[in-house]
Amino acid sequence: MASIGIPPRPVIVIAIQDEKARTEPDLMVIADIISRDVGLSAALLKAVNSPLYGIAQRVQSIAHAVNLLGLSGVMMLVNALALKTTLNTHGIERFWDQSTRTALVSAWLAEKFGHHRDTAYLFGLFRDAAIPLLMNKFKDYKDTLRLANQPGALFTQVEDQRHGVNHTQVGSIIARNWKLAEEIRIGILRHHDETLFTDPSVDGGIKNLVAVSHLAGNLENQHTRHQSDAEWDRMQDALSAWLMLGEDDLVELSKEASSLLLEAGL
Repeated sequence: MASIGIPPRPVIVIAIQDEKARTEPDLMVIADIISRDVGLSAALLKAVNSPLYGIAQRVQSIAHAVNLLGLSGVMMLVNALALKTTLNTHGIERFWDQSTRTALVSAWLAEKFGHHRDTAYLFGLFRDAAIPLLMNKFKDYKDTLRLANQPGALFTQVEDQRHGVNHTQVGSIIARNWKLAEEIRIGILRHHDETLFTDPSVDGGIKNLVAVSHLAGNLENQHTRHQSDAEWDRMQDALSAWLMLGEDDLVELSKEASSLLLEAGL
């Protein structure tokens, strides 16, 4: 695993987490930490002014954004934005565009179903974050992705057979190293495992995260490629049963998700 080059937490993430861990964390200290990073500041303002937050009046300062988001919201966005910066290698812009759309739809779905929006957004971004690392490590990994997305293929099994490692294993290590919530780490590790939904030892919150992210991925795929997602097709019975969705529900959600993404310019 070490040879894959799993990135450590960025310094700015550590600094904000340290302040958050204090007995009385100071939001203005966190705003000051973020303000020192021009790229992160711009990305945070762009994110907080997106349709995800539905804020009527445009937010123009980091201090205002931090006050609106609160501690957990700031930490979620900083982790998400830092991840994209850390893994933003050349040639994977389409990957991040897709991940951003999936994360946005995940957050929207989570709120709709009564789950935690920020956690769903973060999971949507980190779920497949190991894929850029594996692209850098293995020259033929794009071929692996093509094979893994064929109908009937088992994604992680294809990765294991070709490379001896898969993106769920590496992704769970990234989540652990970045000190994300344990439900996110376990969800990443098992998000291609259909038996997750019949495993009584797994918390329902983890199952919710995984199910919502797969539904979001399918809705994103329908919006951008006008076809269903291969993993959704493979796991649809288990996912639909867990989310208690029928065909009419899926059709309506597809329309609503497309409207959301069009409004966001995605």
